[in-house]
Amino acid sequence: MDRPDLAVIDMLMPVMNGLEVQTRLRRVSPSTRVIVLTAQDDPSIRRIAMNAGASAFFTKGVESSDFLAGVKAAGDSGN
Repeated sequence: MDRPDLAVIDMLMPVMNGLEVQTRLRRVSPSTRVIVLTAQDDPSIRRIAMNAGASAFFTKGVESSDFLAGVKAAGDSGN
């Protein structure tokens, strides 16, 4: 099984939501950094994701430079 350094997870998916994926991923690959991407900026979902260890939380439509900076920061935090 692959254990990626970084995963970008959407909140809305067909089988389970992004928080469930984050929880399962944390169990099988604790070192994988997670960035959450969602269409709705729900403060409670943001708080849950960040408290569960997400490196960043972005709302779709985020400026590409901000998103790439978040990816770089998450990647750098693993070194």
